[in-house]
Amino acid sequence: MFKILLYMIFSISFVSIVTLPWLTAVIYYANGIMQPKYIWPWTFPDFAVSKFLAIFSIVAFLIAISTKKLDASIYRNKQNFVLLAMWILIHLSEIFSPYPVYFAGVRAEIVLDAFNTIFIMYFVGLGLLSNVEHYKKSLLYMATMFALITVYYVYWANSMYLDSRWDMFTGGRLNPPSGTSIGDQNALSSLIVMGMPFILLGFFYCKNIYIKLSCIGVLPLLWHSLFLFGSRGAMLAILFTTMAILKVLSNNKKSDDSATQFKYVKSFKLIITFGFVVALAYQGGAMLNRSSETAAQAQQGGDEPLNPRLISWSVGKKLVGNFPLLGAGPQRFQMASNTLYPGESVHVAHNTFLNFAANTGLPVGLFFLYLFWLQYKNFKYCVKNNIQNYPLLDYLNKACSAALFAYFISALFLDLIIFEAFYFILMLNLAKLFIFKQLLTHTTENHSHDTQGNKIRNSNGMIIKSAS
Repeated sequence: MFKILLYMIFSISFVSIVTLPWLTAVIYYANGIMQPKYIWPWTFPDFAVSKFLAIFSIVAFLIAISTKKLDASIYRNKQNFVLLAMWILIHLSEIFSPYPVYFAGVRAEIVLDAFNTIFIMYFVGLGLLSNVEHYKKSLLYMATMFALITVYYVYWANSMYLDSRWDMFTGGRLNPPSGTSIGDQNALSSLIVMGMPFILLGFFYCKNIYIKLSCIGVLPLLWHSLFLFGSRGAMLAILFTTMAILKVLSNNKKSDDSATQFKYVKSFKLIITFGFVVALAYQGGAMLNRSSETAAQAQQGGDEPLNPRLISWSVGKKLVGNFPLLGAGPQRFQMASNTLYPGESVHVAHNTFLNFAANTGLPVGLFFLYLFWLQYKNFKYCVKNNIQNYPLLDYLNKACSAALFAYFISALFLDLIIFEAFYFILMLNLAKLFIFKQLLTHTTENHSHDTQGNKIRNSNGMIIKSAS
């Protein structure tokens, strides 16, 4: 059954190369983010499915260029130049690393190969989403795919608990499917938290009552899945992200479209807050106990820090000072820290900014932070120019911004430099901005025609005004 479904999806991706090129990107990212071969290994063939899906997307990309169904102006955004600069500097860091011989849990070659793939597919996917004519389907499918992946992992985590699969737990914490690049509890928790805004906002933007109820019903199960994984950073991320979403909804401007006139936000906020506090009190005991034990151990240890991450962060800052331009080299954090500061040896940075800055240079770390400033400007530009008049784009503006905010909080405690969901949201958010600017340009042109005595048409092509 599953194998038949897999081959059907594979065939759809192949056929879509010419007919629906953007769909090849949707299927590629669904496989890349979810990594289903590790959940259902018996369903996947011997050949590398991900490589073929990438090839399908690249061929669709090339055909879209040749048939002029791709708008290359989407690549002029600053975000793309920042990512390009990061990619170049990371490879220069590998070439000029002061530690050509090193040891690491994951070799630099593996990280660089993953980053190369992410980088290439980011630009391929971005181009395939640049067609304004298909934006309602392409962007909606992308968002829906990401939300469904989140829902599936919520289901998977809860099913492990309900089926008493205690072999999947270590130290009271649920382990993700082994073999994935999201193969620890914190990384998978971060993915779920990033997907949460797409589910929560679905309650307000979807008109179907069953979808609305499903969005609400998933939230308690989503919280419980995070309790099972035991990630304290993810709990902080979901708390602040939920508060930010509800704040934005409360301040949403009124528009002529009823889909963006949100009702009962205050009541919803109270219910969500109350439900989260109750869930934390009754289901979050393991995480609260871990925090208490950490504090107790720190008190008993005297000079020991409250959290081992503090050691990593301290060493990371020193490494940045030692190698400010190109860093110690990709995956050299442990090697450099053991060599320069043997009394404070650590394995990883436990912070994405420090990972970039210490391993590949401070400029890369600063570029990483600059990406978030660009996302903030993206969000504010869209709000200022009344993106709420386009419900789908308004939904994506809020959901993507909230997802990136959640990632940023999680990245304060984790190494997430090759976390594909992050680059996927960057791509989707930029595509949304590009489409919105294109629609604004068309609206402005129509308004200009009106002042010259021409007819104006609405988005459905109907004449809404004609000069006398």
